[in-house]
Formats: sequence, structure tokens, C-alpha cells
Amino acid sequence: MNPRQRRGVLLMILAAVGAVFVFVTVIGYVGKIQADADAAVGEMTTVLKVQSNLEAYQPVTAAAVREAQVPKKWATGAFITNIADLQGKVAAGPIPSGAYLQQGMLVEAPALRSGQREIAIMIDAETGVAGKVVNGSIVDVYATFDSTQNGNRTTAACAVRILNRVQVINVGRVQPASGGSGRQNNNNGTQASNTSGSVLPVTFALNSDETLRLTYAESFARKVRLALVGGAEDAKPPFNRLCQTPQAGR
Repeated sequence: MNPRQRRGVLLMILAAVGAVFVFVTVIGYVGKIQADADAAVGEMTTVLKVQSNLEAYQPVTAAAVREAQVPKKWATGAFITNIADLQGKVAAGPIPSGAYLQQGMLVEAPALRSGQREIAIMIDAETGVAGKVVNGSIVDVYATFDSTQNGNRTTAACAVRILNRVQVINVGRVQPASGGSGRQNNNNGTQASNTSGSVLPVTFALNSDETLRLTYAESFARKVRLALVGGAEDAKPPFNRLCQTPQAGR
């Protein structure tokens, strides 16, 4: 065997030894990772997982979540682990189904301030809310009144903005209109049925004067509607009343 052949054989042996070394090293590394994973999986902790999509400001109840087990090594202190921690909380924004609840995903539910009253009325689900108004929304409330005749005195039909920038505390579930639900008296004493056939309770946080105006509108208006308000105060004060006669003020 000449020197060139001997060098070739030596290089082949070195290559084989290197390959064996790399193989053993990779096997050892994979084994270590697997051992770490097995050790981590061996220690589990309980976290809360959302069962269905949640909208912004929707209350997060025990029925909306379920307990799930995750490796303790991967769970941080931000995860919510106790159902009792959901008390009085609402979703800070939309939360998709399957998401693990964490601290920044929940905020305190809107609460009454000193002097406020909590009052709920039934609103036509289609024309009054249409799925846009949620817990915590700021809305204007409008009411429409039919024209009436009282002897020689005539009252014009009017659309009136009765409440300006009030807070919605809670929006209930849609339910079929039945009996007195979803029906409002107009100022002729007759009742006007809602057009959608379904209603839902909407709860507001109001002061005493606003509570009185809302109660009057619910009792005597033909229709009560909500208008979702966004942004800062209006640059130009909007009309508060629109009637059939020119005598109607603003």
C-alpha cells in the first residue's frame, strides 16, 4: 500500500469516527430534550380556557370557561387559574374560543357612581340595538311620539333625543316579545308592537332626572331607539327635537 492509499484509508477512518461522534452527540441531545419535556409534563397546573367567543365588555362567567391542564413550566403568573377571580369581570376586548384567560384580557365591569340609578327597559332587538351596543357602550336614547288632539289643542308628532351620552351597564339576551314585553304605549293610549318580534333588556346607569325621562319615554313613546356614540363631545350641539310643526324648539 503506497503512501497515498494509506492517507486515504486514514481519512476514511477519521470520517467514520467523526460520524459516530456526531450521531452519539445528537442522540444525547435529543434524549436530554425528551427528558426535560417529560419532567415538565409531569408537573401540571390548572388554568381557565374560554369555551366560546366572547365580545368586548361581555361578562365572563363560570359557564363561559372550563378548566384545562398545562405544563407548570410553561404557565406564567399572568394566567387566571381560579374561577372566583372572574367575579365582577368583563372581557376587555373580543376573546376567541379556546383562548387561555390571562390578566390583561379582563377588566372590572362598569359600576354605578354615587347618585346613579340602575334602570332596565325592553328594547326592540332589531331596530333598537342590532347587535352593536354592548356592556359599557355610550349611547344616545331617542323616542318618537305620535301627534294627539286634546280639545282644540294639537300636539305634533315628534322625535326627541331624551338622553345624551349615557352608559349601558348590561345588555341581556334576546327573547321573543310576548304579552306586554316589547310593546310601548304611544301618547294616544294605544300600544305599538315592535317590528322585529324580539326584545332584550338593556340596563343603564343614570342620574335621577335621566331615569325619569327614560321611564316616561318607555311608558308613552311609540318607539325607543338607541344610537351608539363614539369619540369626544360633538363639535356642534345636535338637534334634540324634530316635530311636524315649525314651533318645535331645539
